[in-house]
Formats: sequence, structure tokens, C-alpha cells
Amino acid sequence: MLTEFPLSYLPRLAGRTAILAITQHWSGARLAKFQDMRLRRLVRHAAAHVPYYREMFRRIGLNPRDFRGRADLPSLPLLDKETVRARPDEFVADNVARFHPERKQTSGSTGTPLRFMVSAESKIASAAATLRAYAWAGYVPGMKVFTMKSYLRDWVSCRSMGGRSLDADTNQLTPESGLALWREINQLRPEFFHGYPFFLVMLARIAQQAGIEYHRPRTIISIAESLPTSVRRTLSEAYGGAKIFDYYSMHENAVLITECRHGTKHVIDDYAYHEFVDPDGRPIESGRGEIVGTSYYNYAMPLLRYRTRDFARLPSVQTPCPCGRTFPSVQVIEGRKEDFVVTPDGRILQLFEEPMNEGRGIAASQFIQDAADHLTVNILPSPDFDPECLAAVAKELRRRIGPTMRMDFRLVDELERRPGDSGKIPFLISRVGHTFYTEGDFTGDVETCERCS
Repeated sequence: MLTEFPLSYLPRLAGRTAILAITQHWSGARLAKFQDMRLRRLVRHAAAHVPYYREMFRRIGLNPRDFRGRADLPSLPLLDKETVRARPDEFVADNVARFHPERKQTSGSTGTPLRFMVSAESKIASAAATLRAYAWAGYVPGMKVFTMKSYLRDWVSCRSMGGRSLDADTNQLTPESGLALWREINQLRPEFFHGYPFFLVMLARIAQQAGIEYHRPRTIISIAESLPTSVRRTLSEAYGGAKIFDYYSMHENAVLITECRHGTKHVIDDYAYHEFVDPDGRPIESGRGEIVGTSYYNYAMPLLRYRTRDFARLPSVQTPCPCGRTFPSVQVIEGRKEDFVVTPDGRILQLFEEPMNEGRGIAASQFIQDAADHLTVNILPSPDFDPECLAAVAKELRRRIGPTMRMDFRLVDELERRPGDSGKIPFLISRVGHTFYTEGDFTGDVETCERCS
């Protein structure tokens, strides 16, 4: 399904969706006033109710009543995920119960466990913004949809939404399960595909290798991974020229960048406030910068100027989009570019940071497949690292990699980088030839292993 959402929130979701239908057409000046208002409210709430920000504002000499909004936001320090991970209680509002929070966790692209809270209003805003983004791609509620992502359940696929939505678990993808999945897809014939581009390409190649006919959707929404030109082209060609839309977000509800039908990657500034900063943390207006986000709506656990560790390239000049929306745009989003694992039983795995959520005192982690049947897990420990937690991590990891692959944990002082790679430290490295993205600047062709080609 496209969004996971409590049915009790549906009336509020409808209201928020109606509001976003209007705000997407605001002028730049009107949007700027809205941003300043939202940021002022958030900063004043944080100063009154959030221990971390009370202390931080005192330390830097910020009077929340004097805070103007966008102009003053760069005076606040950038917020690292590591700080939130190490001091989570200090970010929780002392009146958190009034916001009906949901506890969530994520590992992101570094494998660093992070536990946080998201308010009901933040979930509603996220769902409404997601549905609007999908509407830009032509989605209408009730359309048939196939979704492929990491659900971390024991089934290969299941139906929902009255049988009009088919959801598949990437962790269970093998040539055999892929063919079974294609039988269901061919029967449903969904107009929309939605999921990780890597696995959607692998799924198509399973059908091609078996020589079977397979359904081509009209539209594919790509989530959670980098979508360089080569991958976009490969994904579209694999599905008969399907239209591809890039969707970039995060579990913390702090950023959202989505494409309109003209191919413009809009920065959704009526959902969250976005900044792009240079290596010294200074805001930039063009060139390559790290994506930094501030959620307008998560009063349960505010995250101001939250660093994503992903990068985007901004155009030298912002030009109007034919769609008429005044949101700023980016040219390229440089997110995750990972290798993948092929298990001895033939399953294809790329995204499995979630076992790290069982860890305690793990600053960061990294998977390395160094043999066809062996995985090394590098652990960068924090001062509060508890070695006994590795048993729980191993149990969760074993559920995903299966019984035949061996694994070892290794405590390290630093994680490995690929030779010549000055960007993000890879979370997953294959030394046995399983790679999907090419080296370079997102312009090369896709490489695949023999098993998957």
C-alpha cells in the first residue's frame, strides 16, 4: 500500500490534503510567510518544552521571542543524527502526550540505530504530502498498485485495500519467489508500481530470464534509493517505457523532494523547511550541498536543522517550472548507492539496516560480503556499547540472510571506504562482484552480477 495510516485519522487526512491542494499554488512570497510562521511557532515550542533546545538556546544567546524565521534559522547549529541517538530523551517535549506520538526507529544509510517519536500531526502531514506527490504522478485513490519494499515480514506478498493493492517483501526475492509474484502481478495488472528501483529491476530480469510475459505499469514511483540517469533509464526500459517519478523522504519526516510530471524535482517547502549546506555548514543557493531539513509538525520530538547525510545538486539559477508551482528545485539527489548481497539460497538483499535497531551503543555499522557464503559485520562502538546486544542483532540478521550464510562481527575504529571514494561511507560492500550502481557522477550505465542479468 502507498501509505500506512490509522483509519481514525482519515478525516484529518482529508482536511490536510485539501489544504495542500491550495498551498502548492501559493506564490513565493505567500509560501515564505507561511515558512516563517511555522518556524517561529516551532522554535518557541522547542524553547518552552524541549530540554535540548532550552539549553542550546541559552548557550547561544537566542531569545525565542526575537526569532524571525528563515533569516535566523542558520544561527542554530546543525543537528547530527549521532546527537539524537546519544541523547534521545532530551529531544522529547515535556508535554509530548498531547501530540499522540508514535515511537519509531530507523537505521538510515549508516546503520546507526535511531529511536525517535513522531506526532500524529506529523504523520498526517506526511501522508497528505505523499498522496499529493503521487497525484502529481497521476495516482488517483482506488487505482491498482503494486508496492515492493522492505516490510520485514515472513510473507512474499499480500493483498490489501480490497484486493486492489499488492505488497511484496524485498527480503524474500529469489528467482522462484519472483516468478510466483509475477503470477499475482499479471493477474492484478496494477497501473502503478511503487518501490525500490533496484528490486523492481531485479524483478523484471527474473521474468526476462525465465522468458515469461510480464505486466508493464504505466507509472513507477521510485523510493528510498538513488535514481541516477542510468538507473532511471534501465528501470523505464525494463517496464516498456514506463514513466518514472523520483520520491525522496525520510522516516523522521524532516525532508521531502518529489517530481512533477515535467520532471522537475521540487523541494516541498510547505511540508518541511529545507536547506542545502556546504561542508562547513553554510547555506548555499547553487552547486552541491548536503540536504538539511526541519519538520514543521513534529512537536513531540522537534528536530531543527537535521542533517540527512545525503546531497543534492542545485541549479545555478532557479527557473519556473511549466507546472506553475513555485517550490524550488534540485537537479540531482545523491542518496544511497550500495552494492547488494546474494545469499547461498539465491535471495537478493540490499536493504537490511533494521537488525541494527536491536543494538545498544552502536555508533555505526557496515556489512561486507567477502565470500559467497560469508558476511562480515563491522561495528563502530560507542562508549556505551554493550557486546551482549550482538546476539539480538545476529538473530534479526539471521532471519533475513537465512541459515546457510556464515557471519562474523568485527569491532573497528573506523568503517571502510571504497578506494577513491570521498563521499558517504558505504553501508554495504560486496567483494564478490554484486554491484548495481557504477562509479562516477550518476551518469554511467548499470552493472549487474551474472546471477541477476
